[in-house]
Amino acid sequence: MKTLTFKTHIPCLARAVLVLSLTCAGALADLHISEADAKRAATHKSAPEYTDAARQMKVSGKVELEITISATGGVEDVRIVSGSPFLTRPCAKAVKDWTFTPFTENGKPVKAVAPLSFEFRQ
Repeated sequence: MKTLTFKTHIPCLARAVLVLSLTCAGALADLHISEADAKRAATHKSAPEYTDAARQMKVSGKVELEITISATGGVEDVRIVSGSPFLTRPCAKAVKDWTFTPFTENGKPVKAVAPLSFEFRQ
């Protein structure tokens, strides 16, 4: 009967961890697309509201978001990257209703991540 020791288990364990980590990393990686590609693929876009409060306070500037588009073309997640809260909230709300032609990789629909920016001027 062969006795297994800690030394004999390390190479097997190391290989298993490596294979598992590479498999999981590939499964979790989303397709990253440009803002231009995302806007071209948008099939429904509602404009963000420039609220009365923002207008009265003369808030202007750029809003940057990062969105996750599901494999079916809906917006799965919106992350605010930068901008005034008076402007970011309406942008995030509007973008949640956008729809896209699904992005594909190797012929299969996949999740995609894209930056979006909006400019508000007085």
